[in-house]
Amino acid sequence: MAKVAHVHVSTVSRVLSGQAEAGRITAETAQRIEAVAAELGYRRNTVARALRTGRTLVIGMVVPDVANLYQAGITRAAGDVLARSEYSLLLASTDDDLEHAQAQVVAMLGSQAEGLLYGVARQDDAVLQGLADGGTPVVLFNRTGQVPGVSAVVPDDRAGTRLAVEHLLDLGHRNIVHVGGPEDVSSSIHRLAAFVEMMAAADLHGECRFAERHTEEEGLRITRQLLTESPETTAVVAANDRLALGAIDAIEESGRVCPDDVSVIGFNDMPYADRFTPPLTTVRISQYDLGFRAANLLLKTIEDRDRPVETQLVPAELVVRASTGPVPPAFS
Repeated sequence: MAKVAHVHVSTVSRVLSGQAEAGRITAETAQRIEAVAAELGYRRNTVARALRTGRTLVIGMVVPDVANLYQAGITRAAGDVLARSEYSLLLASTDDDLEHAQAQVVAMLGSQAEGLLYGVARQDDAVLQGLADGGTPVVLFNRTGQVPGVSAVVPDDRAGTRLAVEHLLDLGHRNIVHVGGPEDVSSSIHRLAAFVEMMAAADLHGECRFAERHTEEEGLRITRQLLTESPETTAVVAANDRLALGAIDAIEESGRVCPDDVSVIGFNDMPYADRFTPPLTTVRISQYDLGFRAANLLLKTIEDRDRPVETQLVPAELVVRASTGPVPPAFS
């Protein structure tokens, strides 16, 4: 490579190890070496560099459910960002259980992870508090916690829910219920608050329930209860798409049809939501954007430990499909 680039071997070594400035190498020479390296298919030996610098170049990522397609999109984006900076991603799934999360975090820190992307935060989260107290660079994604000094990248939960309720009100619905997520998760809290605010602004009251988990089974259970207690219900706002799927199952189980009798809106626009039966009206959050932002923010935090804390909101967009329709004539 040195021969092709017409430079000394030591010059190549300094450029490819990131020490060009220390060696007083001109930008033109460095660019020529990088171009030759790319042409020859050269790849840096990250293991050797880690041994030399004492850095592992490993980032840990903790997700509630690795099988969740919405989480998969976030993970892919984070992996893309980290790979470009020559970091490896160590992924752990916790089944949304804090004890499991603690065990996974301990294992990651034992592997000398340089920072963590933490997607399982609860409002009262001892694991997150321990990370913050220990000085580990952490960025929360998809959820926030009540621990100060930790940056986060999260959906604009309130704006998304306002879009959902406004859509249903425009369709003439007044008997609207909310199937929320776990009550100690920030996204559930913000989406419920926005639902209540929107209903109150329309001089309406909507029944609300918290699910124990973001699953189809919980959506089925909660919606079954709501339809029994409030048979006049004509629309359901679910805190995520999996809960919405369970809600549609409960509607069909009751002998009703979605959306002719009861409309349903989800949240996230998970992959294949457009192929559900019926195709799901939902609030779209760009999973790739969320993961991309979170990983970039963590890398910046690692490089600058004094960086100000920030919370970035990923925009929400309503995607109207076939699971919502006008209020049934009997309730119009």
